[in-house]
Amino acid sequence: MLRLIAMPVLAASLLAACSTGPSAAATVGETDISDEQVAQEAKLFTFLAALNQQECGGPPPDGETQEAVCNRFTLSNLIQGSLIDGYATDNDISVEASQVDEIIANLDQQLTAESVDEELGKLDLTRVDLKMLANEVLLFQAVQGAVAAEELDDAQLKKIYDDEILRFTTIDALHILVDTEAEAQDVYDQVTAPGATRKTFEDLAKQVSTDTGSGANGGSLGQAVASTYVPEFAEAAVALEPGQISEPVKSEFGYHVILLVNEQVTPFDEAKTQLVQGEQGTLFNAWMRDQVETQGVDVNPKYGTFDPETLTVVAVNSTDPSATGGPADGAPGDGGEGTPAP
Repeated sequence: MLRLIAMPVLAASLLAACSTGPSAAATVGETDISDEQVAQEAKLFTFLAALNQQECGGPPPDGETQEAVCNRFTLSNLIQGSLIDGYATDNDISVEASQVDEIIANLDQQLTAESVDEELGKLDLTRVDLKMLANEVLLFQAVQGAVAAEELDDAQLKKIYDDEILRFTTIDALHILVDTEAEAQDVYDQVTAPGATRKTFEDLAKQVSTDTGSGANGGSLGQAVASTYVPEFAEAAVALEPGQISEPVKSEFGYHVILLVNEQVTPFDEAKTQLVQGEQGTLFNAWMRDQVETQGVDVNPKYGTFDPETLTVVAVNSTDPSATGGPADGAPGDGGEGTPAP
Protein backbone atom coordinates (compact mmCIF):
# COMPACT_ATOMS: atom_id res chain seq x y z
CA MET A 1 0.00 0.00 0.00
CA LEU A 2 3.04 2.26 0.14
CA ARG A 3 2.64 2.77 -3.59
CA LEU A 4 -0.85 4.12 -3.01
CA ILE A 5 0.34 6.50 -0.34
CA ALA A 6 3.01 7.83 -2.69
CA MET A 7 0.60 8.65 -5.54
CA PRO A 8 1.66 11.65 -7.65
CA VAL A 9 -1.51 13.52 -6.63
CA LEU A 10 -2.23 13.05 -2.93
CA ALA A 11 -5.28 14.67 -1.47
CA ALA A 12 -4.09 14.96 2.11
CA SER A 13 -5.74 17.75 4.11
CA LEU A 14 -6.16 18.80 7.67
CA LEU A 15 -8.89 21.35 7.15
CA ALA A 16 -10.54 21.34 10.55
CA ALA A 17 -8.75 24.53 11.57
CA CYS A 18 -9.34 27.42 9.17
CA SER A 19 -7.31 30.60 9.15
CA THR A 20 -8.86 34.00 8.65
CA GLY A 21 -7.70 37.22 7.08
CA PRO A 22 -5.24 37.97 4.30
CA SER A 23 -2.52 35.65 5.65
CA ALA A 24 -4.28 32.51 4.38
CA ALA A 25 -2.03 30.37 2.22
CA ALA A 26 -4.98 29.77 -0.08
CA THR A 27 -8.75 30.09 -0.16
CA VAL A 28 -10.93 27.44 -1.79
CA GLY A 29 -14.48 28.70 -2.11
CA GLU A 30 -15.16 29.94 1.41
CA THR A 31 -12.55 27.75 3.10
CA ASP A 32 -9.14 29.10 4.08
CA ILE A 33 -5.99 27.00 4.21
CA SER A 34 -3.54 28.37 6.75
CA ASP A 35 0.24 28.59 6.75
CA GLU A 36 0.19 26.27 9.76
CA GLN A 37 -1.61 23.61 7.76
CA VAL A 38 0.94 23.90 4.98
CA ALA A 39 3.76 23.59 7.52
CA GLN A 40 2.31 20.44 9.06
CA GLU A 41 1.46 18.78 5.76
CA ALA A 42 4.86 19.67 4.30
CA LYS A 43 6.45 17.58 7.03
CA LEU A 44 4.23 14.63 6.15
CA PHE A 45 5.06 14.88 2.45
CA THR A 46 8.74 15.18 3.33
CA PHE A 47 8.36 11.98 5.36
CA LEU A 48 6.66 10.15 2.49
CA ALA A 49 9.20 11.36 -0.04
CA ALA A 50 12.05 10.18 2.19
CA LEU A 51 10.51 6.70 2.36
CA ASN A 52 10.75 6.61 -1.43
CA GLN A 53 14.25 8.11 -1.39
CA GLN A 54 12.94 11.24 -3.08
CA GLU A 55 12.61 14.92 -2.30
CA CYS A 56 9.26 16.45 -1.40
CA GLY A 57 7.78 17.84 -4.59
CA GLY A 58 10.78 16.75 -6.64
CA PRO A 59 14.19 18.35 -7.13
CA PRO A 60 14.17 22.16 -7.09
CA PRO A 61 14.87 24.16 -10.26
CA ASP A 62 17.89 26.43 -10.33
CA GLY A 63 17.51 29.33 -7.95
CA GLU A 64 14.83 27.73 -5.81
CA THR A 65 14.95 26.05 -2.43
CA GLN A 66 13.65 22.59 -1.69
CA GLU A 67 11.29 24.05 0.87
CA ALA A 68 9.63 26.28 -1.76
CA VAL A 69 9.04 23.29 -4.07
CA CYS A 70 7.73 21.20 -1.20
CA ASN A 71 5.39 23.96 -0.04
CA ARG A 72 3.86 24.37 -3.50
CA PHE A 73 3.38 20.61 -3.78
CA THR A 74 1.84 20.51 -0.33
CA LEU A 75 -0.49 23.45 -0.94
CA SER A 76 -1.60 21.89 -4.24
CA ASN A 77 -2.69 18.79 -2.36
CA LEU A 78 -4.41 20.78 0.36
CA ILE A 79 -6.42 22.65 -2.26
CA GLN A 80 -7.46 19.40 -3.91
CA GLY A 81 -8.13 17.96 -0.46
CA SER A 82 -10.56 20.77 0.31
CA LEU A 83 -12.59 19.96 -2.80
CA ILE A 84 -12.52 16.25 -2.01
CA ASP A 85 -13.64 16.81 1.58
CA GLY A 86 -16.61 18.83 0.36
CA TYR A 87 -17.73 16.08 -2.01
CA ALA A 88 -17.23 13.40 0.65
CA THR A 89 -19.37 15.36 3.13
CA ASP A 90 -22.14 15.99 0.62
CA ASN A 91 -22.22 12.33 -0.44
CA ASP A 92 -21.68 10.63 2.93
CA ILE A 93 -18.35 9.09 1.89
CA SER A 94 -16.03 8.06 4.70
CA VAL A 95 -13.12 5.73 5.39
CA GLU A 96 -13.19 2.77 7.75
CA ALA A 97 -10.62 2.80 10.54
CA SER A 98 -9.67 -0.75 9.55
CA GLN A 99 -8.63 0.48 6.09
CA VAL A 100 -6.31 3.05 7.65
CA ASP A 101 -4.85 0.44 9.97
CA GLU A 102 -4.23 -1.88 7.04
CA ILE A 103 -2.25 0.73 5.10
CA ILE A 104 -0.07 1.49 8.10
CA ALA A 105 0.39 -2.19 8.94
CA ASN A 106 1.61 -2.80 5.39
CA LEU A 107 3.99 0.13 5.71
CA ASP A 108 5.32 -1.23 8.98
CA GLN A 109 5.77 -4.64 7.39
CA GLN A 110 7.71 -3.24 4.45
CA LEU A 111 9.99 -0.96 6.45
CA THR A 112 9.61 -2.25 10.04
CA ALA A 113 7.65 -0.27 12.61
CA GLU A 114 10.89 0.91 14.21
CA SER A 115 12.07 2.49 10.96
CA VAL A 116 8.74 4.20 10.39
CA ASP A 117 8.74 5.62 13.93
CA GLU A 118 12.33 6.78 13.52
CA GLU A 119 11.53 8.65 10.29
CA LEU A 120 8.42 10.18 11.86
CA GLY A 121 10.45 11.32 14.84
CA LYS A 122 12.97 13.13 12.67
CA LEU A 123 10.18 15.49 11.63
CA ASP A 124 8.37 15.66 14.98
CA LEU A 125 5.50 13.61 13.56
CA THR A 126 3.48 10.95 15.31
CA ARG A 127 1.41 7.92 14.44
CA VAL A 128 -1.67 10.11 14.76
CA ASP A 129 -0.35 12.33 11.97
CA LEU A 130 0.35 9.30 9.81
CA LYS A 131 -3.15 7.92 10.37
CA MET A 132 -4.71 11.23 9.39
CA LEU A 133 -2.72 11.26 6.14
CA ALA A 134 -3.59 7.63 5.37
CA ASN A 135 -7.25 8.48 5.94
CA GLU A 136 -7.06 11.33 3.44
CA VAL A 137 -5.32 9.16 0.84
CA LEU A 138 -8.08 6.58 1.13
CA LEU A 139 -10.73 9.29 0.99
CA PHE A 140 -9.13 10.62 -2.20
CA GLN A 141 -9.39 7.17 -3.78
CA ALA A 142 -12.99 6.72 -2.65
CA VAL A 143 -14.07 10.11 -4.00
CA GLN A 144 -12.21 9.55 -7.26
CA GLY A 145 -14.06 6.28 -7.76
CA ALA A 146 -17.42 7.81 -6.77
CA VAL A 147 -17.02 10.72 -9.19
CA ALA A 148 -16.16 8.35 -12.05
CA ALA A 149 -19.08 6.05 -11.26
CA GLU A 150 -21.41 9.05 -11.19
CA GLU A 151 -20.23 10.26 -14.57
CA LEU A 152 -20.33 6.88 -16.36
CA ASP A 153 -23.60 5.08 -17.02
CA ASP A 154 -23.89 1.48 -18.19
CA ALA A 155 -24.33 2.48 -21.82
CA GLN A 156 -21.05 4.40 -21.81
CA LEU A 157 -19.24 1.60 -20.02
CA LYS A 158 -20.64 -0.99 -22.43
CA LYS A 159 -19.33 1.01 -25.40
CA ILE A 160 -15.87 1.18 -23.85
CA TYR A 161 -16.08 -2.55 -23.09
CA ASP A 162 -17.00 -3.39 -26.68
CA ASP A 163 -14.33 -1.09 -28.12
CA GLU A 164 -11.67 -2.59 -25.87
CA ILE A 165 -12.86 -6.20 -25.75
CA LEU A 166 -9.30 -7.48 -26.33
CA ARG A 167 -8.46 -6.26 -22.81
CA PHE A 168 -11.09 -8.58 -21.41
CA THR A 169 -10.34 -11.62 -23.56
CA THR A 170 -7.84 -14.30 -22.57
CA ILE A 171 -6.70 -16.66 -25.30
CA ASP A 172 -4.75 -19.91 -25.33
CA ALA A 173 -3.18 -20.24 -28.77
CA LEU A 174 -0.52 -21.98 -30.82
CA HIS A 175 1.18 -20.32 -33.76
CA ILE A 176 3.76 -20.99 -36.43
CA LEU A 177 5.76 -17.94 -37.48
CA VAL A 178 7.60 -17.79 -40.82
CA ASP A 179 9.21 -15.06 -42.88
CA THR A 180 7.20 -15.03 -46.09
CA GLU A 181 3.59 -15.28 -47.17
CA ALA A 182 4.42 -18.23 -49.44
CA GLU A 183 5.91 -20.15 -46.50
CA ALA A 184 2.89 -19.32 -44.37
CA GLN A 185 0.51 -20.51 -47.07
CA ASP A 186 2.41 -23.79 -47.29
CA VAL A 187 2.16 -24.17 -43.49
CA TYR A 188 -1.57 -23.44 -43.61
CA ASP A 189 -2.11 -26.01 -46.36
CA GLN A 190 -0.29 -28.69 -44.35
CA VAL A 191 -2.05 -28.06 -41.02
CA THR A 192 -5.52 -27.92 -42.62
CA ALA A 193 -5.07 -30.88 -44.99
CA PRO A 194 -7.47 -33.80 -44.58
CA GLY A 195 -6.40 -35.90 -41.61
CA ALA A 196 -4.27 -33.12 -40.06
CA THR A 197 -4.48 -32.88 -36.25
CA ARG A 198 -3.20 -30.65 -33.50
CA LYS A 199 -0.12 -32.89 -33.39
CA THR A 200 0.46 -32.09 -37.05
CA PHE A 201 0.47 -28.41 -36.13
CA GLU A 202 2.77 -28.93 -33.13
CA ASP A 203 5.27 -31.04 -35.07
CA LEU A 204 5.46 -28.51 -37.89
CA ALA A 205 5.92 -25.65 -35.41
CA LYS A 206 8.97 -27.44 -33.98
CA GLN A 207 10.39 -27.84 -37.47
CA VAL A 208 9.81 -24.50 -39.18
CA SER A 209 8.67 -21.76 -36.78
CA THR A 210 11.06 -18.84 -36.53
CA ASP A 211 9.67 -18.17 -33.05
CA THR A 212 12.01 -20.70 -31.50
CA GLY A 213 10.70 -20.14 -27.99
CA SER A 214 7.15 -21.22 -28.74
CA GLY A 215 8.25 -23.48 -31.56
CA ALA A 216 10.08 -25.76 -29.16
CA ASN A 217 6.75 -26.16 -27.33
CA GLY A 218 4.79 -27.03 -30.44
CA GLY A 219 3.95 -23.38 -31.11
CA SER A 220 2.26 -22.91 -27.72
CA LEU A 221 2.02 -19.33 -26.48
CA GLY A 222 0.14 -20.35 -23.35
CA GLN A 223 -2.64 -18.21 -21.93
CA ALA A 224 -2.43 -14.44 -22.29
CA VAL A 225 -4.70 -11.42 -22.51
CA ALA A 226 -5.36 -10.78 -26.19
CA SER A 227 -4.45 -7.09 -25.99
CA THR A 228 -0.86 -8.02 -25.06
CA TYR A 229 -0.29 -9.29 -28.60
CA VAL A 230 0.22 -7.12 -31.67
CA PRO A 231 -3.21 -6.05 -33.00
CA GLU A 232 -3.12 -8.11 -36.19
CA PHE A 233 -2.41 -11.30 -34.26
CA ALA A 234 -4.92 -10.57 -31.48
CA GLU A 235 -7.79 -9.70 -33.81
CA ALA A 236 -7.20 -12.77 -35.97
CA ALA A 237 -7.02 -15.05 -32.92
CA VAL A 238 -10.24 -13.84 -31.28
CA ALA A 239 -12.07 -14.17 -34.60
CA LEU A 240 -11.49 -17.95 -34.46
CA GLU A 241 -13.53 -20.59 -32.72
CA PRO A 242 -11.61 -23.00 -30.46
CA GLY A 243 -9.92 -25.60 -32.68
CA GLN A 244 -9.96 -23.38 -35.78
CA ILE A 245 -6.80 -22.39 -37.67
CA SER A 246 -6.30 -18.99 -39.26
CA GLU A 247 -5.09 -18.29 -42.73
CA PRO A 248 -1.71 -16.48 -42.84
CA VAL A 249 -1.70 -13.30 -40.72
CA LYS A 250 0.93 -10.63 -41.37
CA SER A 251 2.47 -8.67 -38.49
CA GLU A 252 5.70 -6.81 -37.87
CA PHE A 253 7.28 -10.16 -36.92
CA GLY A 254 6.43 -12.02 -40.11
CA TYR A 255 3.55 -14.30 -41.07
CA HIS A 256 1.60 -16.29 -38.47
CA VAL A 257 -0.64 -19.30 -38.75
CA ILE A 258 -2.70 -19.46 -35.56
CA LEU A 259 -4.54 -22.33 -33.89
CA LEU A 260 -6.92 -21.15 -31.18
CA VAL A 261 -7.07 -23.62 -28.31
CA ASN A 262 -9.42 -21.75 -25.98
CA GLU A 263 -10.87 -18.31 -25.33
CA GLN A 264 -12.32 -16.77 -22.19
CA VAL A 265 -14.10 -13.41 -22.15
CA THR A 266 -14.69 -11.55 -18.89
CA PRO A 267 -18.43 -10.71 -18.78
CA PHE A 268 -19.38 -7.04 -18.87
CA ASP A 269 -20.81 -7.07 -15.32
CA GLU A 270 -17.51 -8.40 -13.99
CA ALA A 271 -15.48 -5.93 -16.04
CA LYS A 272 -17.38 -2.82 -14.91
CA THR A 273 -15.16 -2.10 -11.91
CA GLN A 274 -12.02 -2.29 -14.05
CA LEU A 275 -13.66 -0.11 -16.70
CA VAL A 276 -14.49 2.59 -14.16
CA GLN A 277 -10.97 2.46 -12.75
CA GLY A 278 -9.54 2.89 -16.22
CA GLU A 279 -11.57 6.03 -16.84
CA GLN A 280 -11.61 7.57 -13.39
CA GLY A 281 -8.39 9.56 -13.65
CA THR A 282 -9.55 11.54 -16.67
CA LEU A 283 -13.08 11.99 -15.34
CA PHE A 284 -11.88 12.99 -11.89
CA ASN A 285 -9.51 15.64 -13.22
CA ALA A 286 -12.32 17.08 -15.34
CA TRP A 287 -14.58 17.16 -12.29
CA MET A 288 -11.84 18.82 -10.23
CA ARG A 289 -11.34 21.54 -12.85
CA ASP A 290 -15.07 22.16 -12.87
CA GLN A 291 -15.05 22.52 -9.07
CA VAL A 292 -12.15 24.96 -9.25
CA GLU A 293 -14.04 27.07 -11.78
CA THR A 294 -17.25 26.96 -9.76
CA GLN A 295 -15.83 27.53 -6.28
CA GLY A 296 -12.74 29.56 -7.10
CA VAL A 297 -9.21 29.13 -5.79
CA ASP A 298 -7.08 32.04 -4.60
CA VAL A 299 -3.44 31.40 -3.66
CA ASN A 300 -1.27 33.75 -1.63
CA PRO A 301 1.41 34.92 -4.11
CA LYS A 302 4.20 34.14 -1.64
CA TYR A 303 3.56 30.48 -2.58
CA GLY A 304 2.94 31.00 -6.29
CA THR A 305 -0.19 30.94 -8.40
CA PHE A 306 -2.78 28.23 -8.99
CA ASP A 307 -2.88 26.64 -12.46
CA PRO A 308 -6.43 25.36 -13.05
CA GLU A 309 -5.27 23.10 -15.89
CA THR A 310 -2.67 21.15 -13.93
CA LEU A 311 -4.52 21.70 -10.62
CA THR A 312 -1.25 22.66 -8.96
CA VAL A 313 0.41 25.70 -7.45
CA VAL A 314 3.18 26.90 -9.75
CA ALA A 315 6.04 29.29 -9.16
CA VAL A 316 5.88 32.97 -10.03
CA ASN A 317 8.87 35.09 -10.92
CA SER A 318 9.73 37.58 -8.20
CA THR A 319 12.66 39.51 -6.86
CA ASP A 320 11.48 38.63 -3.38
CA PRO A 321 13.46 35.53 -2.26
CA SER A 322 10.53 34.40 -0.12
CA ALA A 323 7.91 34.79 -2.86
CA THR A 324 7.50 31.06 -3.45
CA GLY A 325 8.70 29.97 -0.06
CA GLY A 326 6.69 28.65 2.80
CA PRO A 327 6.79 27.36 6.32
CA ALA A 328 8.64 24.09 5.79
CA ASP A 329 11.90 25.02 7.49
CA GLY A 330 10.84 27.66 9.95
CA ALA A 331 8.13 28.72 12.32
CA PRO A 332 5.09 29.98 10.45
CA GLY A 333 5.01 33.72 10.08
CA ASP A 334 8.59 34.39 11.23
CA GLY A 335 9.26 36.26 7.97
CA GLY A 336 12.54 34.48 7.30
CA GLU A 337 13.72 33.42 3.85
CA GLY A 338 11.45 30.75 2.44
CA THR A 339 8.96 31.39 5.23
CA PRO A 340 5.68 33.24 4.71
CA ALA A 341 5.33 36.45 6.64
CA PRO A 342 1.97 37.30 8.22
